[in-house]
Amino acid sequence: MSSNGICFEPGTKKRLDFPVAETITGTIHSPVTIISGERRGKTLVLAAACHPGEYNGVMAAIRLGKELSPQDLTGTLIIIHVQNVPGLQAKTGHNCPLDGMNLGRAYPVPDAAVEEAGTVSHQARSITHQICAALFEEFISKCDAFIDLHGGEHFETLPPNIEYLVTEREDTDRKTRALAESFGYQFLWRVPHGTIPEMPGYPGRGSAVYEANMLGIPAVLCEVGGEGKIEPELVEMTVGGVMNAMKYLGMVTGHPERKEMQTLVGGHVLFANRAGMFLSGVKAGQEVKREQYLGELVNFEGNTVETFYAPTHSRLTNVVTMGVANPGDMLFVMGNIQDGAE
Repeated sequence: MSSNGICFEPGTKKRLDFPVAETITGTIHSPVTIISGERRGKTLVLAAACHPGEYNGVMAAIRLGKELSPQDLTGTLIIIHVQNVPGLQAKTGHNCPLDGMNLGRAYPVPDAAVEEAGTVSHQARSITHQICAALFEEFISKCDAFIDLHGGEHFETLPPNIEYLVTEREDTDRKTRALAESFGYQFLWRVPHGTIPEMPGYPGRGSAVYEANMLGIPAVLCEVGGEGKIEPELVEMTVGGVMNAMKYLGMVTGHPERKEMQTLVGGHVLFANRAGMFLSGVKAGQEVKREQYLGELVNFEGNTVETFYAPTHSRLTNVVTMGVANPGDMLFVMGNIQDGAE
């Protein structure tokens, strides 16, 4: 295979600084490791730091890039260590600081105008769009499987889970589900379009995973950790999950470790309607019953101005840990438990 004019023969391991965007002071480069196995096989792309504050995935990618050798592999592993390079440099938690955009919504959509690049849709390509286009066109669109390493933001935490989207294309959805199951995580979150009432457009176009899915490529989001922390046990869990996926793909020897799994389907996102100090009464990963108390907002007189209850029998997939909220802030995310118990 080749990338950016550099050829990678079987049995080689290369690190390159891949050019992704132009700025006034020079070119932005994303660090990429490519390990080409001695035996030909599938190509897996592993990407970290779409949201640059999700550090466990970054460390897992570093570990895999350092520890794996061509002798270990059948096929090729491409590791995009950092998608949002400016964000990692600036230690921001979500958007690219150079244009304020979310890389998770800026990957190229065929025949669509660029969104969020200004006050109206147009075809201009900001730095974020340049990064996404370069990585997608050179690596992601050409692979056999794609794993996007995510986690909680600086202000939230979540239980380890594999989120996978639904295209309503039977073959792609079947392969994507199998890839998600191969990680061996306890929780899978299946999210068909329109199954989160508070975010009816989710999942929308423009995420790397969804655009890969639309090309027929099985792709998942690996969600681990949060709060801007690097936690060794979660890094190890991420590495183990990716290795399980590579076993499933036939890229390394062995069989994936199988565990009992719970699949959540769709869900809810609760936002603050008022402002106040945020008192959470639950933890990420916790199972909650319908109408169970989740938390509240309190004003400076000590009075409760808003109270939150679970709309369904569900499991909390994200809980904000910041102790203050403004109207519109996300506070709780949950996936529905499909057992009929409410």
